[in-house]
Amino acid sequence: MKLSSRAHYAIKTVLELSTHVNEPVTLAHLAQAQNISISYLEQIFALLRKCDIVKSTRGPGGGYMLNKPLTEISIADIVKAVDKATVKETSMEPDFNGTDSHVLWLRLLELIGGYLDSISLAELHSLYTTPDASQPETTNEESSFQVA
Repeated sequence: MKLSSRAHYAIKTVLELSTHVNEPVTLAHLAQAQNISISYLEQIFALLRKCDIVKSTRGPGGGYMLNKPLTEISIADIVKAVDKATVKETSMEPDFNGTDSHVLWLRLLELIGGYLDSISLAELHSLYTTPDASQPETTNEESSFQVA
Protein backbone atom coordinates (compact mmCIF):
# COMPACT_ATOMS: atom_id res chain seq x y z
CA MET A 1 0.00 0.00 0.00
CA LYS A 2 1.33 3.41 -0.95
CA LEU A 3 0.25 6.65 0.68
CA SER A 4 0.19 9.36 -1.92
CA SER A 5 1.80 12.72 -1.26
CA ARG A 6 -1.72 14.17 -1.23
CA ALA A 7 -2.73 11.81 1.60
CA HIS A 8 0.50 12.58 3.46
CA TYR A 9 -0.09 16.34 3.20
CA ALA A 10 -3.75 15.96 4.14
CA ILE A 11 -2.80 14.13 7.34
CA LYS A 12 -0.14 16.77 8.15
CA THR A 13 -2.48 19.71 7.66
CA VAL A 14 -5.46 18.13 9.44
CA LEU A 15 -3.11 17.38 12.32
CA GLU A 16 -2.05 21.05 12.27
CA LEU A 17 -5.76 22.02 12.36
CA SER A 18 -6.19 19.82 15.44
CA THR A 19 -4.01 22.27 17.37
CA HIS A 20 -6.49 25.09 16.57
CA VAL A 21 -9.76 23.37 17.44
CA ASN A 22 -11.94 26.43 18.16
CA GLU A 23 -10.50 28.91 15.68
CA PRO A 24 -10.42 29.03 11.89
CA VAL A 25 -6.99 28.64 10.32
CA THR A 26 -6.13 30.13 6.94
CA LEU A 27 -4.63 28.11 4.14
CA ALA A 28 -1.77 30.62 4.11
CA HIS A 29 -0.94 29.71 7.71
CA LEU A 30 -1.17 25.98 6.99
CA ALA A 31 0.93 26.34 3.85
CA GLN A 32 3.66 28.16 5.74
CA ALA A 33 3.53 25.89 8.80
CA GLN A 34 3.75 22.70 6.74
CA ASN A 35 5.77 24.01 3.78
CA ILE A 36 3.07 23.18 1.20
CA SER A 37 1.84 25.35 -1.67
CA ILE A 38 -1.50 27.08 -1.18
CA SER A 39 -2.81 25.88 -4.55
CA TYR A 40 -2.10 22.25 -3.57
CA LEU A 41 -3.82 22.81 -0.20
CA GLU A 42 -6.88 24.24 -1.97
CA GLN A 43 -7.27 20.96 -3.86
CA ILE A 44 -6.81 18.89 -0.71
CA PHE A 45 -9.19 20.98 1.37
CA ALA A 46 -11.89 20.85 -1.31
CA LEU A 47 -11.82 17.06 -0.97
CA LEU A 48 -11.71 17.18 2.85
CA ARG A 49 -14.65 19.60 2.88
CA LYS A 50 -16.63 17.36 0.52
CA CYS A 51 -16.22 14.49 3.03
CA ASP A 52 -17.22 16.70 6.00
CA ILE A 53 -13.84 16.44 7.70
CA VAL A 54 -13.31 20.21 7.61
CA LYS A 55 -15.59 23.21 7.24
CA SER A 56 -14.77 26.69 6.00
CA THR A 57 -15.62 30.12 7.32
CA ARG A 58 -15.62 33.11 4.96
CA GLY A 59 -14.60 36.67 5.57
CA PRO A 60 -12.13 38.36 7.88
CA GLY A 61 -10.98 35.91 10.52
CA GLY A 62 -12.14 33.06 8.31
CA GLY A 63 -10.38 29.88 7.39
CA TYR A 64 -10.80 26.17 7.98
CA MET A 65 -11.78 24.24 11.08
CA LEU A 66 -12.35 20.58 11.83
CA ASN A 67 -15.99 19.65 11.30
CA LYS A 68 -16.02 16.78 13.82
CA PRO A 69 -14.45 16.05 17.19
CA LEU A 70 -10.91 14.65 17.03
CA THR A 71 -12.13 11.28 18.29
CA GLU A 72 -14.55 10.92 15.34
CA ILE A 73 -11.95 11.39 12.58
CA SER A 74 -9.75 8.43 11.73
CA ILE A 75 -6.57 8.55 9.70
CA ALA A 76 -8.30 6.26 7.19
CA ASP A 77 -11.10 8.85 6.84
CA ILE A 78 -8.53 11.48 5.86
CA VAL A 79 -6.74 9.17 3.41
CA LYS A 80 -9.99 8.00 1.80
CA ALA A 81 -11.22 11.58 1.45
CA VAL A 82 -8.27 12.72 -0.62
CA ASP A 83 -7.13 9.57 -2.36
CA LYS A 84 -9.76 6.97 -3.12
CA ALA A 85 -7.29 4.82 -5.09
CA THR A 86 -4.86 4.49 -2.18
CA VAL A 87 -6.83 1.70 -0.57
CA LYS A 88 -6.51 -0.40 -3.73
CA GLU A 89 -2.88 0.43 -4.53
CA THR A 90 -0.06 -1.92 -3.70
CA SER A 91 3.59 -2.03 -4.45
CA MET A 92 3.61 -5.75 -5.20
CA GLU A 93 6.23 -6.89 -7.69
CA PRO A 94 5.73 -9.07 -9.64
CA ASP A 95 1.97 -9.04 -10.20
CA PHE A 96 0.46 -11.73 -7.97
CA ASN A 97 -3.04 -11.68 -9.49
CA GLY A 98 -4.50 -15.14 -9.81
CA THR A 99 -2.15 -16.81 -7.33
CA ASP A 100 -2.46 -17.89 -3.73
CA SER A 101 -0.10 -15.05 -2.83
CA HIS A 102 -2.64 -12.56 -4.14
CA VAL A 103 -5.06 -13.55 -1.36
CA LEU A 104 -2.29 -12.94 1.19
CA TRP A 105 -1.59 -9.46 -0.20
CA LEU A 106 -5.29 -8.56 -0.26
CA ARG A 107 -5.62 -9.64 3.38
CA LEU A 108 -2.56 -7.58 4.29
CA LEU A 109 -4.09 -4.52 2.64
CA GLU A 110 -7.30 -5.09 4.62
CA LEU A 111 -5.29 -5.24 7.85
CA ILE A 112 -3.43 -2.01 7.01
CA GLY A 113 -6.71 -0.28 6.18
CA GLY A 114 -8.21 -1.53 9.43
CA TYR A 115 -5.21 -0.27 11.36
CA LEU A 116 -5.46 3.21 9.81
CA ASP A 117 -9.17 3.16 10.62
CA SER A 118 -8.39 2.36 14.26
CA ILE A 119 -6.18 5.43 14.74
CA SER A 120 -8.16 8.53 15.61
CA LEU A 121 -6.98 12.06 15.00
CA ALA A 122 -7.16 12.50 18.80
CA GLU A 123 -4.54 9.77 19.26
CA LEU A 124 -2.26 11.22 16.61
CA HIS A 125 -2.76 14.71 18.03
CA SER A 126 -1.68 13.56 21.49
CA LEU A 127 1.47 11.96 20.07
CA TYR A 128 2.59 15.15 18.34
CA THR A 129 1.51 17.68 20.94
CA THR A 130 2.81 15.97 24.07
CA PRO A 131 6.05 17.66 25.07
CA ASP A 132 9.05 15.39 24.71
CA ALA A 133 11.43 15.57 27.65
CA SER A 134 14.42 15.35 25.32
CA GLN A 135 13.29 18.41 23.30
CA PRO A 136 13.82 21.97 24.55
CA GLU A 137 10.60 23.81 25.29
CA THR A 138 9.33 26.10 22.54
CA THR A 139 8.02 29.60 22.88
CA ASN A 140 4.56 30.72 21.80
CA GLU A 141 6.15 32.09 18.62
CA GLU A 142 6.97 28.49 17.65
CA SER A 143 3.44 27.16 18.09
CA SER A 144 3.27 25.37 14.73
CA PHE A 145 4.93 22.05 14.47
CA GLN A 146 6.36 20.14 11.55
CA VAL A 147 5.15 16.62 10.87
CA ALA A 148 7.53 14.57 8.78
